[in-house]
Amino acid sequence: MKILSKEEISVLIIEDNPGDARLIEEMLKEAKRFQFNFFTQKTLSEGLEELLKNEIHVILLDLNLPDCTGLNTISIIREKVEAMPIIILTGRDDEDLAIQSLKFGMQDYLVKGKIDPVLLERSILYAIERQQVKLELELSKKKIEEEFQRANFYKDIFAHDMSNILQGILSVAQLCKIQLMNPDVNNDTVDIIGIIENQIIRGSKLISNVRKLSQLEESITLIQPSEIFSLLKTSINNLKNEFQTHNINIKIHSSYKSVYAQANDLLLDVFENVLINAVKHNENLSVEIAIKISKKKENQISYVKIEFIDNGIGIEDSMKDSVFIRASPDNNYIGGMGIGLSLVKRIVHSYKGQIRVEDSFKGDHTKGSNFIILLPETRRKKSR
Repeated sequence: MKILSKEEISVLIIEDNPGDARLIEEMLKEAKRFQFNFFTQKTLSEGLEELLKNEIHVILLDLNLPDCTGLNTISIIREKVEAMPIIILTGRDDEDLAIQSLKFGMQDYLVKGKIDPVLLERSILYAIERQQVKLELELSKKKIEEEFQRANFYKDIFAHDMSNILQGILSVAQLCKIQLMNPDVNNDTVDIIGIIENQIIRGSKLISNVRKLSQLEESITLIQPSEIFSLLKTSINNLKNEFQTHNINIKIHSSYKSVYAQANDLLLDVFENVLINAVKHNENLSVEIAIKISKKKENQISYVKIEFIDNGIGIEDSMKDSVFIRASPDNNYIGGMGIGLSLVKRIVHSYKGQIRVEDSFKGDHTKGSNFIILLPETRRKKSR
């Protein structure tokens, strides 16, 4: 909020000397550029209470108060009020004290008896402007740190996963070399080429996932009403095409013919990642997945609830949160690109939805997992 765009500026004067407080009030009344509203309190505790009652833009603070004195006054008020400009008022022309107060984050240091209306108004305006610049710099710093962490996230993805992919291709290439040089070895070149193709597909998916993460961070993906059943059917067909050698049985249970949620095309990746994990982390001859679709109201928000209940190896309670975290070295559940469920969580949260994992059978994680996704419900987009 740009306070200096306002016509009025509210000032809290914390001063126990009535004469000094009255003098400051009269100077503020003589201000030329802005109109000042002022509130006056005699103690620090009363001043802090005043901050809760009124919108204050700047504080004029006497260092020697009945309930607090010196730098201790600054320390206490800065702990309570982090982002507000504060100007020190003191009867001592003490340069060391002035420097110390500035180090504590005070915006200015004014000596009583040497203040005039012009100096006071200028000091207040400059203090507000400097505090705004400081806050903007802190926000910029936070944004830079977030960008740096994001860059490290992507670097981690490529450094770890691409290394594994390339190592896989290298190993297969060495096998090919052995096959070609030794005629007595069974010729499994076709199978070897298939492994190379699989590694290339993995690399392609990795690049695709990173691109989607980038799009997600830049908020360039349009959120709109998305029909759940059509996206589920597409993801199921894609799953069965990828795992043609697996016996996969998927059933959808719902009392609704069509359901719409606030999402976009990335929801297809959410469904595919959850389904792929259900297949990869399953040691049964037949992979059984039940998809239940219902509706739920939570905190006055209507959600579409989608449950993916499988008969896989399950997830221990201690791991149920970490499966959604990228680069968890002890997490054997995260397979493939290593960012699958991390990507899923980011996408779902971008829809202002929720995701969690429970046991298929309560209290026994060894019988499978139930991935539960809540998406804000919406109506079908009307065609023009």
